[in-house]
Amino acid sequence: MKFSIITPAYTIAKWLPQTIESILSQQGDFSIEYIIVVNDSPDNTLAIAKEYKQKIEDGSYKIYCNSVSMKVLEFGKPEGTHVAINQGVEHATGDVCNWIGGDDLYEPGAFAAMARVFTARPDIAWLKGLTSTIGEHGERIKPGYCQHYRRDWLRMGVYGMEAYHVEQDSTFWRMELWNKVGPVPIQFQKAGDYWLWIRMARFEHLISMNVPISCFRKREGQQSRLGFTQSLEQRWEARGKRPIGAWIPRLFFWPYFHSPQSIKKILEKLYPFIFPFTPRPYLEIQNGSVVQKNMKTFFVR
Repeated sequence: MKFSIITPAYTIAKWLPQTIESILSQQGDFSIEYIIVVNDSPDNTLAIAKEYKQKIEDGSYKIYCNSVSMKVLEFGKPEGTHVAINQGVEHATGDVCNWIGGDDLYEPGAFAAMARVFTARPDIAWLKGLTSTIGEHGERIKPGYCQHYRRDWLRMGVYGMEAYHVEQDSTFWRMELWNKVGPVPIQFQKAGDYWLWIRMARFEHLISMNVPISCFRKREGQQSRLGFTQSLEQRWEARGKRPIGAWIPRLFFWPYFHSPQSIKKILEKLYPFIFPFTPRPYLEIQNGSVVQKNMKTFFVR
C-alpha cells in the first residue's frame, strides 16, 4: 500500500520539521509519498522542505517503511489551503490519501494502523481515527476519542454544524473516492473538508477506528481560528438551507453541548433510545487483527 500525504505549507517554518518527521518516521509494510505544497512564504518554509527532500534522495535520512519519496511543489501567491491541497492531490500517485497542516503531527504507528484496516477491509473507502489536541509547544491538551458518524447526517452536513466535527487530519480515504468527488471548489477555501465529507458520504460510509492517528496543534494566529466566521458562512453555502432532517440532531446536540456534565451523561445514555435502529460500528486492532465492535452511544472513550 502506498500513502500520499499532502501538506500545504505557508509561513509554517517553526513547526514544519516536526510535521515532516512525524511522517518520515512511520514504520510498517507500506510506502509513503509525501508532497509539500509551498507558496511564496516569507520565512524559510521552502528551504526546510527542500532540505528534507534532499536527505531522502541522498539516503541520509533513515526510513522505517518500504520506501519514502518527497515532492516539493512551488507555487506563487497563496490562493488558499484547499487550492494547495488540490494541487498536491493532482501530483499524488498513492492508493490512500490525506492531508495534514504543517503544524500538526501524526502519531507513531498511525500509518501501520491505517494500512492494516484498508488491507483487511477492502469495502472501506474512508476511515477515521483519533485526533488529540496539543499546545503550541507540543504539550498534550486533550485526548481524542472515537465517534460515530451516520451516513445520512454526513450527507446533510450535520457534523460540523449541529453535531461534532469530522476531524480532517485523522481521516484517510482511498484515491478512488476522491476521484468521484474532488477537487474542492475554490469558493470553499475555509470549509473544504466540510464540503468534501458531504460529497464523499453520497458514495460511502465513514468508518471510525479507536486508534490514535494525529495531533492537532492549537496555537495563536492559526488560520483555522482566525477564519472561523468565514468558515461558518462557507459551510452554510456548501450545504444550503438546513435540511428538515438536520433539526432532529440539532434538538439533541444543542442542549448536549450546553449542559453540565451530569446532564451530558444522561443524554449519552438516552442517545440509543432517541435514535434507535442505527448501527454504530467501529473498529479496533487487537493482537494484529481488525475487530469490529458496536458503540453503546455515539462515542467510545
